[in-house]
Amino acid sequence: MVTLPVSGAVVAFRNPDGVDDMLLHEATDTPVEVGAAMLARLCGAPLDPKALVVTDFEYLLLQLRARRLGQAMTLAFACPHCRALSEVSFAIADYVADCAPRAAPGVTPDPVRPGWFRLDEASFRLPTAGDQIEIADYARPTVRLAELCLDETARRRSHRARVERAMERLAPPLSRDIAGRCAACGVRVRAEVAVTPLVVSELKRAAGAVHDEVDLIARAYHWPESQILALPQPRRRAYAERIRRAQSQAA
Repeated sequence: MVTLPVSGAVVAFRNPDGVDDMLLHEATDTPVEVGAAMLARLCGAPLDPKALVVTDFEYLLLQLRARRLGQAMTLAFACPHCRALSEVSFAIADYVADCAPRAAPGVTPDPVRPGWFRLDEASFRLPTAGDQIEIADYARPTVRLAELCLDETARRRSHRARVERAMERLAPPLSRDIAGRCAACGVRVRAEVAVTPLVVSELKRAAGAVHDEVDLIARAYHWPESQILALPQPRRRAYAERIRRAQSQAA
């Protein structure tokens, strides 16, 4: 069970099966669309991943990633000073530890629009995963996002900076830079963590093993593809590993 930091909703994952892995590995939509479709399958109704505030959406993806691939994450990047390749590693639990919402002074629920907030004369709501999907094809996505989430007063220069600070307190961003040090030259550097593209790409790569595992099990046990794909992922991988051990011992 996972408790989302902003909404407080409690979400449960089911174990993915081969159909889930196949759909994920072969998906060609944007990372946000792929992530939303994956969460919809693995969490089920009444959760609507596209309606989640971005912080909750990325938090849920990170928790799924931790369950599938473990807590440790590693980012590779080129040092801007010496161009050497370096890595920054961190644990997901540590990374999300400071994502708890905080009170934003002066902010109250908007009495007219459910889900919106007011700060003085300005009104706003928190961006969702669905907003990210909608703005993806716009030439100026940040402008469109502001149109979706800020009223005319909130978009004014006199109010916008204060409104955006309040939004960050209510829903602290999980996609952000983390600090590290180049192993080659020692210069302190910053690496960008774009949560959704990073997690979706890792899970897609891991799901790609489904083809080899189906082939391996089908050859060993002569089960049809549909039966193998219906196995929960941990069980399918356990069968595949058992076959590999037997083949290694027989070699």
